[in-house]
Amino acid sequence: MKIILTGIVLALLLAACSPEPEPAMPVIDAGAGKSIAEANCSGCHAPDGSGKSAEIPNLAAQPAEYLVEAMHAYRDGGRHHAALQDLIASFDESDIRNIAAYFSGLPTLPPAPAQASGDAAYREGAEVAASCTGCHGKHGVSTTAGIPSLAGQQPVYLMISTQEYANGSRGHAEKEAMLQGLGEIDIEKMAMYFASQAPEQRQPPPFGDPRAGEPLTAICGSCHGARGVSQDPMVPNLAGQEPTYLVNAIKAYRSNERSHEDMVADKSDEEIASIAAFYSVQTAGSAAESGEQAEEVIAKCQRCHGRAAGESTMVVPALAGQKREYLLRVMKQYRDGERGSSMMHKMSAGYSDPLLEEIAAYYASQSSD
Repeated sequence: MKIILTGIVLALLLAACSPEPEPAMPVIDAGAGKSIAEANCSGCHAPDGSGKSAEIPNLAAQPAEYLVEAMHAYRDGGRHHAALQDLIASFDESDIRNIAAYFSGLPTLPPAPAQASGDAAYREGAEVAASCTGCHGKHGVSTTAGIPSLAGQQPVYLMISTQEYANGSRGHAEKEAMLQGLGEIDIEKMAMYFASQAPEQRQPPPFGDPRAGEPLTAICGSCHGARGVSQDPMVPNLAGQEPTYLVNAIKAYRSNERSHEDMVADKSDEEIASIAAFYSVQTAGSAAESGEQAEEVIAKCQRCHGRAAGESTMVVPALAGQKREYLLRVMKQYRDGERGSSMMHKMSAGYSDPLLEEIAAYYASQSSD
């Protein structure tokens, strides 16, 4: 009897010490996922897994684990979308995994028809800008006294000032006539073209003293930035600008021919000449990223998003063939800290809208095979 009792006690002790079994993963049923998707997701996603509008992502052939992780994030509040949060809150874990299995098992979608990429917009901008280079110089670098350079200028400033010339509010009849027929999109492309050009290094002008001009720019720098490179898209760059144009513009502000609050009003002709000389010899780069930089960024994206399924331990979405507008919106959200991924936020911080547009256009044009 003692032996039997001892055996029972030992069995009970061993059972008590044994680890609890892991909860079984739900059985994956893509057919059940299809039924759920057709009943709940068809308002936004077509049967082939494509998004029904430009800003709704394609889900076909996305990695299943990524889709599961994304649905968890919506369910748990890590991603903010009221409609999706309400919808996914009604799904249990089996539903989520079945939906992911269904969409991930769909055939890949063909890339969308090519849209105007950053390169195409650049070429179109160059065509519009060709009518300006006769006065403003090749690539917008002026070599004519009194004519401003446009190369490397802030694109928003260029857009607004050109639109003001076109509608007559800047009071320049010749430019108003020349710009007739240009739409806002044409003006934007032209501005981006000139903004992407780098000003050339200038020799000191035959007037003024750059060294004497530097301390005289103390107040100018509060708006136009260190050495005339503005950080405000509404404020023009002065670095590398044509010096005679700068002299004429500053004198026009001094005499109230041009009106602007806080602009210089107490400088002598000699001081103005030195201010213009100082700014004209400063170096500046382009105010918009080039296609080469976009290629470098895409190469970085490919380190994670270009790998085949199973090649990476990270759960990342496929980008090739994805909707251009959706990609652009999401990248802006990561850049601006509106979407929860510290790594993506750090990687995209500082990227301009035109650069993100190039990246989105590139991936949208790629086959997802």
